[in-house]
Amino acid sequence: MKTLENHIKNKTFSNIYLIFGEEEYLKTSYEKKLISSIISEDLKMMNFDIFEGKNINISQIIDACDTMPFMSDYRLVILKNTGLIYEGKKEDTTKLEKYLHTLPKTTILIFIEEKIDKKLKIFKTISSIGTSHQIGSLSENELVDWILNIFKDNNKDISTKEALYIIRNVGYNMDILLNEINKLISFKNNNTKITISDIDNICSKSVESKIFDLINFMANKNIDEAIQTYKNLIINKTSPFVVLNMISRQFRIILQCKYLYNKNYSINSIASELGLRDFIVKEAIKQSKNFSIKILLQAINECLEIDNNIKTGQIADEMAVEILIIKYTTI
Repeated sequence: MKTLENHIKNKTFSNIYLIFGEEEYLKTSYEKKLISSIISEDLKMMNFDIFEGKNINISQIIDACDTMPFMSDYRLVILKNTGLIYEGKKEDTTKLEKYLHTLPKTTILIFIEEKIDKKLKIFKTISSIGTSHQIGSLSENELVDWILNIFKDNNKDISTKEALYIIRNVGYNMDILLNEINKLISFKNNNTKITISDIDNICSKSVESKIFDLINFMANKNIDEAIQTYKNLIINKTSPFVVLNMISRQFRIILQCKYLYNKNYSINSIASELGLRDFIVKEAIKQSKNFSIKILLQAINECLEIDNNIKTGQIADEMAVEILIIKYTTI
């Protein structure tokens, strides 16, 4: 991302950009920065085209790219979520790949995609002629800094502890985080200090965070809280099937963390091995102390059986998941 930032800052642009990854907030942010840096607002209408979706017309794109800029150094063309570098129409991808070699130097072409296939010829051509940039999720520390800066810009006082609490309750999606942050800023109005209580009262917890709470209650044998958490998920229109799959996933994470921890792996090593964040590993190890490996394996297998029984209509989904929760809270 540093290269992209430097291009924007110094106005030294590549002929072609590929921006890809799952963090929509950052991709949109870079898209806006590139547009404002490449084309002045008053000349945008004459020098800017955007093609979005999988039903785009390659001939129209080529015509747009071949058009000379009007009173501007560059013409800007953006292709967004087209699938051309992943699973788009082969004929279209081939035609566009060949055209890229003749793209006018006065045109800047930007691809913005979620998924790409690095084995495709078009990806290799883009990387050779232009630059490709994978936009991944920010690290927890980077997200904390981002949150602290937003509150600071809005004259609100929040500590690292509260910023972390927001992340771990709301999740890592920056669009969702920004929405919850704005709710907190609006709620506090003239008050500057953001507290844990404010976050609990105002922010909407992610389903993942609620499932995490549910497993904690199960691990600590708190059946009343476990059942109430489950019922609240159902009231909030979370499918029992989704809850079941997330419980199963959490049990697998606990099992994997417990196994590696018993093999004397460090927290960081486990996180790296499993592709998890450190705090998730720490909490999973805490939870694992209340479940033997035998019980965890049994629970995972039972989740699979219930999944199959629900899909084949042998059991009602809501009741089946509730019985599972009661069993592994009291076992």
